[in-house]
Amino acid sequence: MAHDYEIGATGPGLTNLADLTPPVPEPKSNFQDSSRYVTLGDGSVRGLGWLAAEWRWTFLTRAQRDELKTFCAGASADVFIRTRTNDTIDTYGEYSATMIWPQNEEKSYSKRMDFVIRFVDLEVYTP
Repeated sequence: MAHDYEIGATGPGLTNLADLTPPVPEPKSNFQDSSRYVTLGDGSVRGLGWLAAEWRWTFLTRAQRDELKTFCAGASADVFIRTRTNDTIDTYGEYSATMIWPQNEEKSYSKRMDFVIRFVDLEVYTP
């Protein structure tokens, strides 16, 4: 089933995760408008830093994991993504980002469990 999560090594021509071979299911995701928060002297909080996002799966097959790995040969890589934002209608936005590969991968037979990919330093991308 198609969804709106997409990834690509270059800006134009992002690929829907459902169109990868093998298809990758829709992730659970979160979106952060700031990478860190500081408490000010008056008790209010200010967001600082870059935009960030996470894509999470309860599990991926080894083949699905390997397909995502093609976008991140090392520990991190520059990519382009389309991901859900925090807008009230859960709209999607396109961003250039640094993809951070998980440092530890929990393996169970031919699956990767509790798999999380982080995207940091998101910048709005307009094709």
